[in-house]
Amino acid sequence: MISRSSRRVAGVVVLALAGLMFLPAAAGAAEIAGAQVRLKGRLLVDSVNQVVSPTGSPEARIDLVRVRQAFLGLDAKFGDRLALRFEGGASNNDAFIWDEAALEYRPSPSLVLSVGNLKASGLENLTSTKAISFLERGPFGDLVTDPFTSSVQARLNAGALVATLAAQGDTFNNLGLDFDGTPAPGARDRRAVTLRFAGSLPAGEGGRLHLGGWVRARDFGDAALRSYAARPGTSAGKSGDWLGSGALSKGDSTAALEAAWISGPFWVQAETARLRVDRSPRAPAGGDPVITAGYAFAGWNVTGEVRGYDSQRALVMAPKVRSPLSKGGLGSLDLLVRYDFADLTDVRDSAATPAGVLAARRAGDYRGATLGAVWRPEPGYRVMLNVSEARVDYARPQADVEIRQFQIRAQYEF
Repeated sequence: MISRSSRRVAGVVVLALAGLMFLPAAAGAAEIAGAQVRLKGRLLVDSVNQVVSPTGSPEARIDLVRVRQAFLGLDAKFGDRLALRFEGGASNNDAFIWDEAALEYRPSPSLVLSVGNLKASGLENLTSTKAISFLERGPFGDLVTDPFTSSVQARLNAGALVATLAAQGDTFNNLGLDFDGTPAPGARDRRAVTLRFAGSLPAGEGGRLHLGGWVRARDFGDAALRSYAARPGTSAGKSGDWLGSGALSKGDSTAALEAAWISGPFWVQAETARLRVDRSPRAPAGGDPVITAGYAFAGWNVTGEVRGYDSQRALVMAPKVRSPLSKGGLGSLDLLVRYDFADLTDVRDSAATPAGVLAARRAGDYRGATLGAVWRPEPGYRVMLNVSEARVDYARPQADVEIRQFQIRAQYEF
């Protein structure tokens, strides 16, 4: 007898293949009032099966199919200097939120000034959902990098080097602009400054080496104390159930490094960060803890496509589909392996009171591995598969947990 989760997985695959026949291949650009306007959007449907096994306790399960994102937006160019971009819609079945929303001015070919709901740093964080290699960005993305936040940015291109300076505030989705959707995860951001430097060098015949780093300082003001939390390997479930610091911070500072190497159909990518927490006087007494997190993954494009590189933003891009199904080809297929880590144990170790130790009971040491596959049968379509296993080790007497999950996504974008 076929299990319920297997039927759901099969249903997601059928949904992806049905989309190849019934969804339009692309949305063309049109000229409206002198501006070049292009409609864009994406639809992500996920099947998530997660089993969490605490030592000596009953298992906790997540078993669901959901619309991860159903977004619409547009790009508009007003000549060579001014552009408008925005995208948003339904997220996780029912929350209506903004994604990117930006007004962009280019006073010279090498300088871009932007204002809106933007991201500023992190190699994987800056990569569009249309181009990421895994369904989710892992604990590193939850604990360290920023979501889209209200920002004023300046990006300068100097040869192969890209420099970004951003003054950031709260996300649009915490500012009453989110169509009554749920607030973004975590505490409300108040003020932040981020500086990123990144670029690339030739590396062998046709290869490329990307290197970068960024620093950030944040002040959460009088907002609720910041809690650093993650949902290991999936955005389903409640953030912090298995990995989190408890309410802790009035601000923090972060230093991060990023690297990637591309050579033909092979590539490697990695990031790591050290986040120093400024403990709030309203949190349980203790020192200022350090949180570290990162990931590394390697990929191979079985069908021989080569990943692109956006030198204007210093980002690794997805490969193009050179042999789509409609022309008798196999599409594009990536096989991937990933390692994630996050260490929050200093949050507990730095606590000076029993209340602080109790609040940090989920501040453990996380290690996880993921096997992934991405199939692009046609441009704009993808089916993604992730199988992962992770473990969070806590200080005794808290029981450690093992996390196993299987996820599949059908995705269409134009």
